[in-house]
Amino acid sequence: MLRVVAIASLVFPLFWGCRISLENYDTSIQDTDGGNGRACVVSSTSQPCMDATMHSDLAFIEQKVFAASCNFSGCHDSATDAGKLDLRPGVSHDHLVGVSSQIDGTRKLVVPNDVAASYLMVMLRDVAPALASPPGTPPPGSVGFMPQAAPTLCCQKLDAIERWINAGAPNP
Repeated sequence: MLRVVAIASLVFPLFWGCRISLENYDTSIQDTDGGNGRACVVSSTSQPCMDATMHSDLAFIEQKVFAASCNFSGCHDSATDAGKLDLRPGVSHDHLVGVSSQIDGTRKLVVPNDVAASYLMVMLRDVAPALASPPGTPPPGSVGFMPQAAPTLCCQKLDAIERWINAGAPNP
């Protein structure tokens, strides 16, 4: 019994900064990278990840998530780049909220108050495609999940984006 308590006391803090609900985690769903369900990890060493636990505002997301992981030359630094989605600070809202995905035109990138219907969250590997609303498929292999050729965002950053969407995806 003491061993179980000791193990639980070591494991529980790893999930402290992450969501309590695991509704978007499904170990039966395989993504194109071979992982299962929600592909993020909780970071206890990255200051922006730890700071994300206190945010649900687009300004933070633009500066600490999009600018750090998405706004590279040729990726999402204008609406005419290879990614065809401008995620620069001050303009990302108008390119995300209520906008149809160019990858799957039947889906909106961000649906206020509905994380599962927001295709952005599928692309970021936060919502498994089969658990999206409506259920779908992973992005085509030619596009892949985001950020491309980079580690998946930490759980805390994904949670901040979720909180922003669940708050109605307000524009500051």
